Amino acid sequence: MTTFTGSLRAAEVAERATLWGEAARRYEEALSLLAGGGGGAADEAALLTALGRCYWNLSDVRAAWRTLRRAMSLYEERGDGVGLARATVEILRIWGPPDKQRAMAERALDALGDGDPRLRAHLLLRLERPEEALRIADEHGFGEVQAARYERAGWEAMRAGRLDEGIEALRAAHVAFAANGALHPAAGTLRGAGFNVLASGRLDQGAQLAEEAMLYAGGVHLKFQEDLARLDLAGVAFARCDLPHCGDLIAPSLGGTDFRADAYRMWLIEQRGDTPAALSLVIEPSRAGGAPTAISQIHAANASVLHHASRAEPARQELAAWAEVARQYASFPEEAPAVVDCLVELATDELVREVLDAYAATPRVEEYATLQGRCTGYARGALALRLGLAEEAEVRFRDGLALAERERCPVDAARCLEGLARVAAARWQTEDMDGLLRRARELYGRHEARLYLDRMATSM
Repeated sequence: MTTFTGSLRAAEVAERATLWGEAARRYEEALSLLAGGGGGAADEAALLTALGRCYWNLSDVRAAWRTLRRAMSLYEERGDGVGLARATVEILRIWGPPDKQRAMAERALDALGDGDPRLRAHLLLRLERPEEALRIADEHGFGEVQAARYERAGWEAMRAGRLDEGIEALRAAHVAFAANGALHPAAGTLRGAGFNVLASGRLDQGAQLAEEAMLYAGGVHLKFQEDLARLDLAGVAFARCDLPHCGDLIAPSLGGTDFRADAYRMWLIEQRGDTPAALSLVIEPSRAGGAPTAISQIHAANASVLHHASRAEPARQELAAWAEVARQYASFPEEAPAVVDCLVELATDELVREVLDAYAATPRVEEYATLQGRCTGYARGALALRLGLAEEAEVRFRDGLALAERERCPVDAARCLEGLARVAAARWQTEDMDGLLRRARELYGRHEARLYLDRMATSM
């Protein structure tokens, strides 16, 4: 006969073994027994907190959010600041609107008061008050919080362009997090290192880090982090026109990140020239779960596919929705490559200028859009050319071509060749234009990029 105590102990054993599915099943079982009166004075809110944590580790975003919010409500009803802080720390792992997350963290910190110092340190980190958090961690020896010192040093080096130094610090953070049982940040530091190295244009090294992150997250069964790294690798395969491998990477059943897998499904089909089929895969913005960067990614992907399918008015609507969110969260530079054709052909001069200015204002411009699997050189050149800035456009196209050739991204190289051909055409250099277009056609044809071959046939 199943007992409450037996279910709870089995759940805790499964958690320690990182078997989140089994742990969730056992916590559900314990909650059911508690509701039936078989759990005595057991704490429902604590069970819900543990269950929500397991749901999130399985990448079941909605179930995790709903369960943890219920736990928070129960804790608030009885004035349990420590319990509220514990549930809040768990829910803050889930990606969501930054303002809402900050408000939850502040509320939990106020309720906690001088309670549990470990929880206080975690909340302070989430509120970007690292000095206070680290002071508490050093006083009490909280290793998983102290590891944030390596992490912060790594991100600082990355932002400054010192990539090798940043990788070393983030690897140290990964080791420290893992040693202290902080599985999510342990996986996240590796994935973040890979993401940023990819963005710098070093695709081989970035892909190696992404694979390490995927394998680590998979080894401790953190599905969300595993999916993120897997999709970063899918982007590299897409950029390098290894379309079968890209398809293999997005084939597994993905969790809360699967809108990006769906974007790659759209782009794979579209690139092969089947725009009607791609149009049938337009993504519902609700799939973003309220996370701003996910919302803007979805709108960008939709605008691009609608535009390529000659659905001008819906494409304009998606473009406007993308611009509104991307403007607010400063994500123009990393998201413009996927939507650049729509931008160039349908956007106002004001919006094109705004996006181009965003590139100019970025201290270290990303050479590769990790979330979209494409280099950024063509986008920057095309936006400049749309505004009549032929010299700037030529520089961007040439730099983009050099990077795409070096990193083995043939469609990006062909797009830059097309861009250079447009610059040559504007200068009446017809012989140069014809040679550049021949090279672009050859690359498109060799890599099954029917979409761009068809666009060339109608535009030049």
